[in-house]
Amino acid sequence: EPTFLREIPALYANLERELNQPVHSFLRMGHWIGGDRDGNPNVGAPTMQMAMARQAEVALRHYLMEVHLLGSELSVSDLLVGCSPEMRALADASPDHSEHRKDEPYRRALIGIYARLAATLQALSGTEAARHAVAPQSPYLSAADFLADLRTIEHSLAERHGEALTQQRLRPLIRAVQVFGFHLATLDLRQSSDKHEEVIAELLATARIESNYAGLDEEAKRSLLLHLLADARPLRVVGASYSTWTQGELAVFESARQMRLHYGRRSM
Repeated sequence: EPTFLREIPALYANLERELNQPVHSFLRMGHWIGGDRDGNPNVGAPTMQMAMARQAEVALRHYLMEVHLLGSELSVSDLLVGCSPEMRALADASPDHSEHRKDEPYRRALIGIYARLAATLQALSGTEAARHAVAPQSPYLSAADFLADLRTIEHSLAERHGEALTQQRLRPLIRAVQVFGFHLATLDLRQSSDKHEEVIAELLATARIESNYAGLDEEAKRSLLLHLLADARPLRVVGASYSTWTQGELAVFESARQMRLHYGRRSM
């Protein structure tokens, strides 16, 4: 079915054919659904978490399907198409030890990649892969690690004149991972500036730094904020009782930090 996950890699492939040279992955997806809190009190940290988990599920299920299909397409014997030492190590790290596939390093490597992707899907979205992995594996810590495994396969084939085997599915998958990562699209966090000012005013008053932040002129606010940004000490006072509103806004930023760690820096 036509989706961004398929059509954007196809767009890049067309550009490279027309230009006859590699094209950097300059196009990025972004939106604000689940992160736009401006005028919507129902959007908060839980909404963001739900949106990002769903986005990761969409991206990872696409990758899982493509890796599964690649495993069928690259079931070539190493007697016909050899492999690099790095490719051999990737195949040997696979949980697939079937005697029937011992001479199929690319397929064994992809079975291992599928198992790691399945674990990543469970870790990031809480859902299970449609096809069970051969054996449990550790999840990928980042999309860059997944991309590195795909690059290992690509380079091994290219070194052995197997570029034709990469065109239909492997290279589009590599491009998709470059563009979408594990997060699918960057989530834009939106909030009215006057709401953020309320939070800052409460933080400063509770920390006994400035009791009337809202009453300061813009230059005084700017000077104070720049001074505070240069200070490594946190503004939040441990054990202090903040308003429900401020707690909710702080939770948004705490969740954003965690999601950037889990889904990648480009997730928001």
